[in-house]
Amino acid sequence: MKSIFSIPLLFMLFSPVVNAAPDLPAKRHSEFIALKGAEASNFRVPDTARLKQTINLKTANVVSKRYQQWLGDAEVLGGQLTVLTTPAGETVAVIGAHYPGLMSTNDIKINDKAAQAVAVKNIGNAGKWSTKLMINPADGRYFYHVENQRADSRWFYWIDATNGSVVNAYDGLTTGSGIGVDGNIKSPLDTTWTGSQYQMVSADGRQKTYDAKNKSTLPGILAVDSDDNWNLLGTTSPGQPALVDAHFFANVTDDYYVNIHNFNWMSEYPQGMVSSAHLKRKYNNAYWNGTQVAYGDGDGVTFINFSGDLDVVAHELTHGVTEATSNLIYQNESGALNEAFSDIMGTNTEFYFNTGNWTIGEDITPGDNGIRNMEDPAEDGDPAHYDDRYTGTADNGGVHINSGIVNHWYYLLATETGGIGLNAAEQIAFKGFTSLNATADFCDARTATIAMAKTGEDDNVVAAWDLVGVTETLCGAGGDTGTGDAPIISDVSSTKLKGLQFRISWTTNEPATTAVTFTCCGTYVKNELVTSHSYTFSGTKGAVYTYSVSSTDADNNTTTSDWYTHQN
Repeated sequence: MKSIFSIPLLFMLFSPVVNAAPDLPAKRHSEFIALKGAEASNFRVPDTARLKQTINLKTANVVSKRYQQWLGDAEVLGGQLTVLTTPAGETVAVIGAHYPGLMSTNDIKINDKAAQAVAVKNIGNAGKWSTKLMINPADGRYFYHVENQRADSRWFYWIDATNGSVVNAYDGLTTGSGIGVDGNIKSPLDTTWTGSQYQMVSADGRQKTYDAKNKSTLPGILAVDSDDNWNLLGTTSPGQPALVDAHFFANVTDDYYVNIHNFNWMSEYPQGMVSSAHLKRKYNNAYWNGTQVAYGDGDGVTFINFSGDLDVVAHELTHGVTEATSNLIYQNESGALNEAFSDIMGTNTEFYFNTGNWTIGEDITPGDNGIRNMEDPAEDGDPAHYDDRYTGTADNGGVHINSGIVNHWYYLLATETGGIGLNAAEQIAFKGFTSLNATADFCDARTATIAMAKTGEDDNVVAAWDLVGVTETLCGAGGDTGTGDAPIISDVSSTKLKGLQFRISWTTNEPATTAVTFTCCGTYVKNELVTSHSYTFSGTKGAVYTYSVSSTDADNNTTTSDWYTHQN
């Protein structure tokens, strides 16, 4: 479940069991780029990348164009490039990843309906379904990306296109005048008169707020009032404070994005900012489900109404911004970047509204200081340094826990490392994070934000990343070095198979991983520890491929072979 919180008790009770994440492009194999200056000006978008989105960020005086890489009819996982240009068309920065010469290593033997059927067996047939064909550049395998949307869940299944096996599965639900929850009057409250009553629909149609009536069905009923004085007290439905704050704070968040970043929510979500308060009974969470935001009322002890804190509202709506731009996968480091960006922008929105601080959720946690602290992540048990990161599988691989590292980076950037201030820091974070590819990790975020910094600010960005352990050494070295003797590679060979397929094989004297690197076409990895290694590829007729193989044992000792050639 994708939510704003990672409270151990709630997580044990409500988080689903998911498959271990599949292999993603490893740091040493990544095709991630972050270009600026002459390198960016000379960049040409590859032929395999198609324009997906254009956003005119007038405040920053740039136009953001996002491209998706394709291999035939399949989207390439993590193959997104964001090209930032001046209004006149001059390229000033390029951020993202592209995998040149990508080859498939499996055949497509099932269709999209069969892939969806696999997911249906696991979670039932309810909800809205969508399926698309993708290819993972880490191993070259085609898979179907199956999404199911329901009111309180958003499951993603990755189904192997050859054998129908479940490669990955996770719940990607992002879980984040009237009188408000704090008892203060929120004015002006932008509502609409229908001729008989007032509705919580802003005059420009950009915000719509509903009462979920303490049920799980969304959006619920549109909030209405007879005299536009929304003062019916109560913490559950039909109490109006939670509705007032959901509506008012959504308006503030919208103003922040338009005025500071020129991001127009309506261009990406024509339905507007849809909010529902009073979700379920004593529900201790809030979430973005891909269409709207929903807020629980809390249990009255650990939490009160979740819409009662501006940084919570802005956090959840920022998940919508992320989905419309970088679409960071909600697992492991990319998921932690997703969560951290929501915390960062939620905090920026509070400062924009002149109520800023460095804690998250402090207004809805009675007797506590919130659920995350960007200045001191350890206060809530979160790491502030990469060496202390969580590496388990809970919390979708630590998406909330490890967000503390990136949160602290942002706090340091804005306040400590030369003090460039929020105005500069928020521009760097917004342009850097919204330009990332979907599988980006902390090192990619480091590279992107350095590229987005102006001359004189880039040293501050580097210093802040260094202080949280995301250093040039970490990002350039490709991980820990091993201890002991490396595997011995022997019997390297290539064999023509049926049609355009060919197989590369070798053996090792001890169990080790399997990786093939082509000079033309990237690196393909299998992380199973075996002694007999093989990889099958679908190539081009008559092509000559130059390749090497490598294997890494359980102690992280790696051996790489000489270069070989294969005539297809």
